[in-house]
Amino acid sequence: MGTATEEMKKLLLEYLPKEKAVDTAIRGVRIFRRDEPYDPKPLIYKPQIIILAQGRKDLYIGDRKYTYDADNYIVLTVPLPVVCEAIIKKGEPMLGMVIEIEPQIIGEILYEMDVEPVKKPVLNNSMYQAAVSDEIIDAALRLLKTLRSKNETRILGQIYVKEILFKVLNGEHGEILKELAFNNRSLYQISRAINRIHEDFPKPLEVQTLAKEAGMSVSTFHSNFKDITSTSPLQYIKNIRLHKAKELIQQEGEKVYEAAVRVGYESSSQFNREYKRLFGITPAKDSAASPVH
Repeated sequence: MGTATEEMKKLLLEYLPKEKAVDTAIRGVRIFRRDEPYDPKPLIYKPQIIILAQGRKDLYIGDRKYTYDADNYIVLTVPLPVVCEAIIKKGEPMLGMVIEIEPQIIGEILYEMDVEPVKKPVLNNSMYQAAVSDEIIDAALRLLKTLRSKNETRILGQIYVKEILFKVLNGEHGEILKELAFNNRSLYQISRAINRIHEDFPKPLEVQTLAKEAGMSVSTFHSNFKDITSTSPLQYIKNIRLHKAKELIQQEGEKVYEAAVRVGYESSSQFNREYKRLFGITPAKDSAASPVH
């Protein structure tokens, strides 16, 4: 695995001579480089698998901590607000790849494998870390090599993506991904509620309504939601709104008041207070520091 990891590093440095993240020509695959570390800060992670060739990140969700580096990959099965810290040594940039998780592709792989639905209850966790195997790192290296040729990218890219997903499904804690594909009742219902939150976050969202749509009592919905996301439904909605507001302010140059309204806040003072509590800076100062301004 060491040689393959070193080859991955060389390729990623070749593709990314400076710090940036790039969507490749292979659907759902992104490569990235980061040169500077950063202290813990709140971010939103999409459903994805992240494999690093160099560097380390620590993710915190509730009282749980997850680490991914050259020896461990990370898997997220639903969108999650997390606190993230990047550990990077000087002169050794963080290098890695992201593979988005598409439940239908997971389902196709399991169908081809003729796998029966998971009968044993498994961890009700929506994020996990697992040791990188030789097979996964080799497939990741072959995937990166296809980026040198348009024909290889078109013909072989998705084959290697499927190979990586296959290895992850059959690797440590792969049952969690299998559950998602087989529509494990609680995980599937909460995933649908999370998707609804991401689509309709600016609108009024009542926990009672979300629970009813999920076919659960409010108490069961609240308990299952917290098991999967390590946060309450209301806190999750709040975090999503604040992250979206931060994007509007920093990336689109939106005025603070207008950003607050667009993400569903009626009270400016409440928005300012909760924004500072989450990000450690007022939205006005964030706006002033934005490169858009």
